[in-house]
Amino acid sequence: MSGLPASTAVRLRAPMLIAAWLCIALMGAISSAAHGAVNGKVVAWGLNTYGQLDVPAGVNGVRAIAAGIEQTLVIKSDGTVAAWGRNDAGQTDVPAGLSGVSAIAGGGYHALALKHDGTVVAWGGNDKGQTNVPAGLSGVIAIAAGGWHTLALKRDGTVVAWGDNSVGQVSVPAGLNGVSAIAAGINHSVALKSDGTVVAWGENSSGETNVPAQLGAVRAIAAGFGHTVALKRDGTVVAWGNSSEGQTTVPAGLSGVRAIAAGVSHTVALKRDGTVVAWGFNAFGQATVPAGLRDIMAISAGTHHTVALRSNYRFSGFLAPVDAPPLVNTLEAGEGVPVRFSLGSNKGHDIFADGYPASRTVPCNADAPTDEIERTVKADASSLRFDASTNTYTYVWKTASAWSGQCRRLTLRFADGVEHSAVFGFR
Repeated sequence: MSGLPASTAVRLRAPMLIAAWLCIALMGAISSAAHGAVNGKVVAWGLNTYGQLDVPAGVNGVRAIAAGIEQTLVIKSDGTVAAWGRNDAGQTDVPAGLSGVSAIAGGGYHALALKHDGTVVAWGGNDKGQTNVPAGLSGVIAIAAGGWHTLALKRDGTVVAWGDNSVGQVSVPAGLNGVSAIAAGINHSVALKSDGTVVAWGENSSGETNVPAQLGAVRAIAAGFGHTVALKRDGTVVAWGNSSEGQTTVPAGLSGVRAIAAGVSHTVALKRDGTVVAWGFNAFGQATVPAGLRDIMAISAGTHHTVALRSNYRFSGFLAPVDAPPLVNTLEAGEGVPVRFSLGSNKGHDIFADGYPASRTVPCNADAPTDEIERTVKADASSLRFDASTNTYTYVWKTASAWSGQCRRLTLRFADGVEHSAVFGFR
């Protein structure tokens, strides 16, 4: 534990743990297509004592990631699992023949896989029964791994827990139902209900289960060593519990967040534009996001390392005639706008998340710089095409005559969950 601040060293009684990153909560914040069709490349930073940052050769086409105490797990595009890093309890020894996996979680010294058929597979350390999956457990839609305990969310909105219960972390509150996501810290458990409220139980030595009064409209949750994090539907983040290293001090003005992760003493947020923000304990660089990191579709946090999944969509930025903010693109209402961009190569025509592209009205700023759309097209409806000769996509956006006098933000949300927007003013 050399290099740890005294405040952290006192609490990291061996063995140490990360809060398990909850894959399903993340997937709920991203278009379902993000993990169903788009693959990515693993990027990791922070402490590398056990090689937890060293992605094995041949591990590519990744669809989901999870970080445990000092190990990393991924789901590959074929539904199989790869793991690397610390392995003293067999936590990276993926069971032979494991396939058809839809979600993963890494705990203290154990790991979990959720299969497409709703069953759970667990391996690694089992000194507290944390890998003893209850007989007959099925209909599971989400999993979470704590220090020495495990949680499973069933399709009916109820939670099942097993393993260490020394501080009540597997004592699911009586009558708890309507749950849509779960998260596990070292010794506490968290549930997000479908009404946007949060319930927490287990250890509370740092206030980690003291859910803020009136907290609502939550869309995702994460649990750290002694802190808990909630992502609200408006893209803002709320955190509570231990903040000895600033892990609950959410950066001022942080917004546009779509996923969160919590390590032992650091917190990570993934923004809608595919960029990452991190704060808290940083002695090993775990909160130092690599310069220029972008196109990120998923994040996870280990004890002192952070893992991100970079999409294989490489958005070029908007190409002429459309300009990105702060410029406001001006044109006649009712005209067709050729919105051009590149994703690095031909990704087919299923590149947008359901319901996108989408536009909404925004206030017109008289002081904003403007640029005339110099080229419009006649269009009966919106459409998408790919030009192999220029390696670019063109989305023809059919605007409405009724938008005259309005300003609107057009948002392209891709199948990897990343969003890019442009603002238009209509005459």
